[in-house]
Amino acid sequence: MKKQSIKKIALSRLLKVFLFSILIILSIIVLSYRSFFQLVSENKAIAIAEVIKAGLTSHMKAGVMEKRAYFLNEISSVYDIESISIIRADSVTNQFGGPGSFDKSVDPDLRKILEKKEPYFRWSENDSKIEAVIPYIANAHGTLNCLQCHHVNDGDLLGAVNITMGTAVYQDFAFKYSYMIAAVLFFFAFMIILNMFHVLEHYIRQPLSQIIDDGQNAYLLKQDIDSAKYESREFKEMAENINVFNQHILQREEELKEKNKELVDLNEEIESTLRDTLQAMGQIEEIRSDETKQHTKRVSTISAMIAREYGLDEEQVKLIELSSSLHDIGKIGIADAILNKPEKLTDEEFTVMQTHTTIGYAILKHSKREVLQAAAAIAYGHHEKYDGTGYPQGLKGDEIDLFARIVAIVDVLDALLSKRVYKEIWPVEKVVDLLVEERGGHFDPKLVDIVLQNMELYSKIIVDISEEKHAGEVFNHQSNQLADLAHS
Repeated sequence: MKKQSIKKIALSRLLKVFLFSILIILSIIVLSYRSFFQLVSENKAIAIAEVIKAGLTSHMKAGVMEKRAYFLNEISSVYDIESISIIRADSVTNQFGGPGSFDKSVDPDLRKILEKKEPYFRWSENDSKIEAVIPYIANAHGTLNCLQCHHVNDGDLLGAVNITMGTAVYQDFAFKYSYMIAAVLFFFAFMIILNMFHVLEHYIRQPLSQIIDDGQNAYLLKQDIDSAKYESREFKEMAENINVFNQHILQREEELKEKNKELVDLNEEIESTLRDTLQAMGQIEEIRSDETKQHTKRVSTISAMIAREYGLDEEQVKLIELSSSLHDIGKIGIADAILNKPEKLTDEEFTVMQTHTTIGYAILKHSKREVLQAAAAIAYGHHEKYDGTGYPQGLKGDEIDLFARIVAIVDVLDALLSKRVYKEIWPVEKVVDLLVEERGGHFDPKLVDIVLQNMELYSKIIVDISEEKHAGEVFNHQSNQLADLAHS
């Protein structure tokens, strides 16, 4: 699953929060709208009532109460009031006489409202109208001393102003301000989101990308990150931790390089020792036979060259070079009388000589090492023939191990081009004729073609690696290394 970027994750989360906030804001506005516009309407009704009370008081002090109708009518027209009525308390009626044209009689329900001495509001079913009853309480304090004109006590009810007015204007007013409040809230929410994006981009995403690049460069260039350039404490600490980690890694890499170098040197030493050891083991039987000195080394060298020409990889080439050294190890089980007999062997003697393949296989087959497993296959099969007439199993074609097929042709090639107690060195032309004759018979046809193409080179190698050219020195060196290995 493809991972999202920090910005996309933040946008998704913030949009969810934003939408949830909008729902909450809208819910608050919807729920508070009616209360808000009712509050506005009620406050307006109280304000008008106070204007009316002040006007009536001024008319009373001026002695022009008979003209209050003009004043009330003017108030009604100015404030778009449907009706205004004055409710007199009993004390005012007793003092100044009966009600006027704007006075309203007091019924039991209204009397209960007045007894509370608190503003009372009654709304129509669709909130299109409001009726307000605003009490007028006697006050002996300030410049407007009601007790100067009225025979009442401080705090007594003088009456009330009863107003009925439409609320459409105040609904529009409340809606307008609710809309403005919502717009302001949306604006702030939008600004918060923009600011969050700026914070994410400037303080998280960019520094995170930068610290990744800086970390890679610090590792490659082996230099510390400049932690001071990061503004936030967290990224500064992260840069310092990366520096510590890089130093630790670089130190471990240096140690690993040293260990690897030691390991490479050790492997080379082991490989060299193994090569010399196998060569020495392969020449054990040579010490018993003067006519085959350096045969093992020649077979190993040419077998590796043929394997490379055949198309095997270098690992396989190295494997056959080492393992072919032991192709005749089984001869240590053959009696000297048969091994070094200058004349042709009898049938019984040849049968005994053939057992060197099974003896060699028996010696090597139990090892789990790849090189010795390969050596076992070579020792067992290097006298098999491609047409199936060889020994000890009579295998045919690809049934014969490839390494054994290679060593088989090299073993014969070296025997023919080397002097033996029972024969002289063959001319190269005669050897070529034999190889052509045995192509597909004794030898693998592809291997014959490789040998024929490189006959001049292989012949020269056989001559160069002969017993006349420091054979004794080479064998003594290998014997000494084998002895050293045995004592270590």
